[in-house]
Amino acid sequence: MDLQYTIETAVPNDHHKIDEVIAKGYGNGSENHDGDEIAMVNRLREYAKYRDDFEIVVKTTSGDILGHAMMIEVTVGDNAKPFGITSIVELSVVPEYQGQGIGQQVLMEMESRARLAGYGAMSAVDFSDFFTENGYIFADNFNIHSTLSINLNANLIKLLRDGALYNKGGKVYYPLEFFKERQLEV
Repeated sequence: MDLQYTIETAVPNDHHKIDEVIAKGYGNGSENHDGDEIAMVNRLREYAKYRDDFEIVVKTTSGDILGHAMMIEVTVGDNAKPFGITSIVELSVVPEYQGQGIGQQVLMEMESRARLAGYGAMSAVDFSDFFTENGYIFADNFNIHSTLSINLNANLIKLLRDGALYNKGGKVYYPLEFFKERQLEV
């Protein structure tokens, strides 16, 4: 029998189950795991620019949550010409359902929502091949650098609209709610 699920906007009643999905999704020694994912998601819900439609869940017909994703607006550039893009800050699928295309469906939904909201690009920080396999390239190609202390090859970006990053560049600045003890470059 085929797995049937929907991708929908997360609601407050989903938050406890989302915490469980994140814990399971990052619990298998994920290279993207730093132990702060659940707390970060909860902090970002308090971010002034948090948007309900930028947080989604994957639900079975019986209401079980199999996956979760959240993106936020981040600022790129310098003081003279800053501009906003979205950044996917969390994407997880419970381990028993990984490898079935759910993550790709979630990512496509997030990109669609960002595009509909008028954003021209989406960034991601990822140490696996997931995002590069889904069309993300090194942000350095667009002269966009992370303010996070990460490997240059983990700073990724995808154009959502042709020419969106033409003659633009700079550093990606995350909101304070993103951070716990991560080091921010100024």
